[in-house]
Amino acid sequence: MNIRPMLESDVEAVFLLEQECFPDPWSRKSIRDTLQEECSCMLVAEDNGVLCGYLNSTYLFEELNLNRIAVSPNFRRRQAGVSLLRALFAFCGEHGLTRLMLEVRESNLPARRLYESLGFVTLGERKNFYQNPPETGVIMEKILEESL
Repeated sequence: MNIRPMLESDVEAVFLLEQECFPDPWSRKSIRDTLQEECSCMLVAEDNGVLCGYLNSTYLFEELNLNRIAVSPNFRRRQAGVSLLRALFAFCGEHGLTRLMLEVRESNLPARRLYESLGFVTLGERKNFYQNPPETGVIMEKILEESL
């Protein structure tokens, strides 16, 4: 599994992964616009040259928000999600980011367990945060130690 920064040439593969994984996929334009933001970190996971996962995040001051993380169903349970998140933690350390935030569907127990296993804790809920279908979002946070 290779983790690397997302490139402009990855937009189409990421867009297709969005369609495969989410009921409300981001558009090519939204993906491209976020990739071009100065305060974004977008990473992809490749397995034998095949893009099998990606992560989309933005940050401001010391806080990073994980907007999306997706792994193709054919590549789940092969550590792609864990590898993407660990690479994100390293990025945070390099950029002085100490607080990671995310929302996850209340019913997405596999994702919630993954986040908890990596040190995220539940802060609260946002009723009807998700659409298609409507669902509560669980707000999670991970605090990273500042590097010396």
